[in-house]
Amino acid sequence: MKEQKLALITGALLHDIGKVLFRCHEGGKTHSESGSEWLKEIGISDKSILAQVKYHHSKEIHSAGTALSSDSLAYITYWADNVAAGADRRDNETEQAGKLYVRDASLESVFNILNGNKEANVYASGIMEDDGAINYPVSEKKTITPETYSRILDNIKDALKDMKFTEKSINSLLEILEANLSFVPSSTDNSQLCDISLFDHMKIPAAVASALWDYAEENQITDYKTAFYSKGSAFYDQPAFLLCSMDISGIQNFIYTIAATKALKNLRARSFYLELMMEHIVDQLLDQLELSRANLLYTGGGHAYLLLPNTAFCKDAVEGFRKDLNQWFLKNFGIDLYMAIGYAECSANELMNLPNGSYQKIFHRVSEKLTYAKSHRYTAQEIAVLNAQTQEEHERECIVCGRSDRLVSENKCEVCDALEALSNDIIEKDFIVILSDKPAEKALILPGNYYMLMENREQVRTRMQTEGSYVRCYGKNRRFTGENLSAKLWIGDYSSAKEFTELASASHGIKRLAVLRADVDNLGQAFVAGFEGKNTSLSRTTTFSRKLSEFFKLHINYILQNPEFSFGKDAPQRRNALIVYSGGDDVFLIGAWDDVIGFAIDLQNSLQKYTQDTLTISAGIGLYPEKYPVSAMAYETGILEDLSKCAEGKNTVTLFEGEHSYHWDRLREKVIDEKLDLINRYFAINHLEKGNSMLYKLLEYIRSLEDNKINLARYAYLLARLKPMQGDDEGKEKIYQEFSQNMYRWIKDENDKKELITAIYLYVYLNRSKEGEDGKADTN
Repeated sequence: MKEQKLALITGALLHDIGKVLFRCHEGGKTHSESGSEWLKEIGISDKSILAQVKYHHSKEIHSAGTALSSDSLAYITYWADNVAAGADRRDNETEQAGKLYVRDASLESVFNILNGNKEANVYASGIMEDDGAINYPVSEKKTITPETYSRILDNIKDALKDMKFTEKSINSLLEILEANLSFVPSSTDNSQLCDISLFDHMKIPAAVASALWDYAEENQITDYKTAFYSKGSAFYDQPAFLLCSMDISGIQNFIYTIAATKALKNLRARSFYLELMMEHIVDQLLDQLELSRANLLYTGGGHAYLLLPNTAFCKDAVEGFRKDLNQWFLKNFGIDLYMAIGYAECSANELMNLPNGSYQKIFHRVSEKLTYAKSHRYTAQEIAVLNAQTQEEHERECIVCGRSDRLVSENKCEVCDALEALSNDIIEKDFIVILSDKPAEKALILPGNYYMLMENREQVRTRMQTEGSYVRCYGKNRRFTGENLSAKLWIGDYSSAKEFTELASASHGIKRLAVLRADVDNLGQAFVAGFEGKNTSLSRTTTFSRKLSEFFKLHINYILQNPEFSFGKDAPQRRNALIVYSGGDDVFLIGAWDDVIGFAIDLQNSLQKYTQDTLTISAGIGLYPEKYPVSAMAYETGILEDLSKCAEGKNTVTLFEGEHSYHWDRLREKVIDEKLDLINRYFAINHLEKGNSMLYKLLEYIRSLEDNKINLARYAYLLARLKPMQGDDEGKEKIYQEFSQNMYRWIKDENDKKELITAIYLYVYLNRSKEGEDGKADTN
């Protein structure tokens, strides 16, 4: 990366650092001037960086006079800041007062205005906690004190004072700003929406500025003052940018199509491998384009969005990158994996949604390009080569993935052998190391002839200092800074066991595994059109994406570690479960069956609170013996998830099989809190030796009522036989009356009857004393 471009990115990232100073101790200087002076005090002497911080507003540029040359980077940062501010700053319709800067104002929630919501919630804390605890938006007034800002400033100062601003450290600067400024508002003007964090506002100008610098260089624009200041408004219509989207096809089959042997390890490792591969692919492309992760708007679930320069060099590089990447996929994984890449040209006005609707149209154009790319995967020449391939005599099928390949040990291919070794490291080690040469240890291949290992902190330090093949590393669920540290990755890596047997054995009642597959409803629509009209902006969709990514990759671990729901008992200390995959909006989890249902309810409750009821989630939960094929578990639970997605209004969970499908509140309030609770209370007092057998018989009658009316009389007779004997205590008689009357009333209504059937299933599963005890209600 050229020195001037590096200085531009650094200056753009730091351009509003003075706002933190202003909120610490208000003074007579502008935040631009105080920010520049503070950076100089802590040892930053680069004049172009300091100029961008000091002169990124029109008034300051005008007063600078000859202090700024016509090719000063301050003009680019000024223009990029205007684009970001023009996209972000929208009138607050709930505020009637004039412009008033509230110095201690808290960050408003981006979900206040998502999907037609009209709330004014704020975040309770101004700093992200290291333990992954969830900072929920709240309705009561909160403030960020000067002491909090002072703590933030000290954190940034400690990280910056010894930093050498090189290409190797630019991503660490991003990490520092994200860690400290994600819950600090960019603007505290109460006449505007204040839902964009200072981190997001500082990141977007860096992305815009670096893309603009490339565009200007290719188009031989050297008079930045004229282009971006004197005539800067006219430049808003120039198609200087590309919105680029990347999407990996084949993820589901790659993860789930494995043999049962050591399935838990393989599932975890394969999903982690794909997650890391996507990050590596993004970083490889950004490296080729000499851009930073500021230009990465979103990544997760095999998808990514980037803001790139609209240059011939960039377009050629992206196309060449796509071809090389898919050739690598063909060589190593056949047609199992494929990367589609599409982009659309756009202007600053379109990024600012001018005119209204322009921003959404960019995404539609990108989506069309991706759809075309997916339907035209391979050239005629590539298809001919694929059809001509034959299996060599020395190749056999891998016992894990089934691919024909050279087997390296225990009848496993090289990739599956390395994935198995990776499985324990995912839990135990904090760094993912990328190398350009294959090490002696077991390592996984990555696109571009790179390799990955997981190591602890000391191993990474040693490798960075002694090994020339070291390229970069990623921190897992912990923030680190330093040279060639690409980013921290939030990873849903919660695990309470290493084998299916342990998870099944931890179940209450029936010893079964449950699989949860869940997905946010209508996320694509929310992403593109969730912010209506003038509120649509690049920063808001970026913030929205980041918040969801944090929830499903980071906070999900906290939800599992801190259970809340339980079936009428004390909540467990932690869930007996393992995350197979948790991406930008969806979850695949395996665990003890009762813990999986409990976690699903916790997850839905938490998401509802986190997004202020603006988003819903639909899920499928299947119940399986521990030796059931993993691919079949994934497939069948996927069908249950699809049934939930097809329900009216979605926001549904389907349990066990298709008939047990409910909106979440109905499952909690009607099935569990009402019907299961009554069954529990009845049997808690009336200890029947064959309680489950009696419930099975009742269930049989309930199911056959429509076909055999005489079973209604049998049902009533069986309930009558449960009446306590004369002389029993009053409590038994009271609960019997409640139980029998409701059991009879519920079968008269189709909804109540359906809920009662599910409640009986749950009770029986929770109270199965041993395997093989009258399995009539066992769906598997």
